[in-house]
Amino acid sequence: MSKLILIAGPSGAGKTTISTYLMEKFHIPRVLTHTTRPMRPGERANESYYFESKTSFARLHFFEHIHYGNYQYGSSREALNRVWEQHDLVSLIVDIQGARSYLQQLPDQICFIYVTVSARSTLEQRLRDRGDDPAKIANRLSGAELNELPADLMPSATVIRNDNWEKTKKQLDQIVADLQG
Repeated sequence: MSKLILIAGPSGAGKTTISTYLMEKFHIPRVLTHTTRPMRPGERANESYYFESKTSFARLHFFEHIHYGNYQYGSSREALNRVWEQHDLVSLIVDIQGARSYLQQLPDQICFIYVTVSARSTLEQRLRDRGDDPAKIANRLSGAELNELPADLMPSATVIRNDNWEKTKKQLDQIVADLQG
């Protein structure tokens, strides 16, 4: 049975780093998501995102999607099935609502990893170090954008405190070993 590793957590916790590690060490590809925004410099169609028109976006079957600014973003059943045709184990970075949606729709095929750190100051420093705008940092560390793990999702989540990358890699190695059985 195909499996999906869902990765959620606050900005700066290490979601993209974890997804990249899974790809580089275990060849676990990341499921691409869709957007209606224009391609940015350095991005590639069907590699960075599936870049969609409003019409093509509307034809897809989404697990979750949002309007952000003037654009739409979402993860679709079509994209997941496309990557599952070639790989039994894949990953996807989602927000908490996305995690909830996938857990409801594919409960037996999900490994949900919630990534966090021990101190909010660590998140703030990581966001500063990667060059995020100070106003955006404040926004990301408050309210819904913080992506805190709600009590109802705790039983479904494997929580990784990404304070020490070597320890995190060992936890990920064990998760993958368990999934590959």
